[in-house]
Amino acid sequence: MATFADKDPYGYDGLTGWKSCRLLCPGRGMYHDIRRRLPYYKSDLLDALTYRTAASIVRMYFVNLLPALAFILDMYRRTDEQFGVNEALFASALAAMVFSILGAQPLTIVGITGLISLFNYTIYDIIKIYDPALYPPFLGWVGIWAAIFHWLFAICNISDYMRYVTDFSSQSFGMYVGIIYISESSLLIVQLVRLV
Repeated sequence: MATFADKDPYGYDGLTGWKSCRLLCPGRGMYHDIRRRLPYYKSDLLDALTYRTAASIVRMYFVNLLPALAFILDMYRRTDEQFGVNEALFASALAAMVFSILGAQPLTIVGITGLISLFNYTIYDIIKIYDPALYPPFLGWVGIWAAIFHWLFAICNISDYMRYVTDFSSQSFGMYVGIIYISESSLLIVQLVRLV
């Protein structure tokens, strides 16, 4: 009886020799992602041009915008007004356009999350020791290097190795995110109580 691995043309399980090494087949995953999605690109874009999607578009806009504004306003306060609403919305829009074109997923939704805010706080706390004016260019270089590493990981098919990551890693990261949210909100409440 044939299994899914035998029928999967995108897998590495049936390959032998150098072709079985993911790192020696650069771009294979990206090629197959685009090849799999190519028949659906037109329908992904044209199916959204109906009156039924208007409510979903408005809902998704506000579902993503309102939490982002909360994180952005906190980021604006904690970075001494160097990273505000305009910068965050422009960065999110630019990332969404680039990712939807190059990511083989035209319907991807991106936005500001609590981890992005925490990452930006940490960068600002490090930079302000030296010179707070270095924060915008440093953040730009962090973004450029992150993009380079994401492209390298995609070209080298590193995401295929996620099958070896257990749920323990995911659950530990989820716990870390929960602890950060609790500690950040507790810190904000303490600061507000001190002001009153």
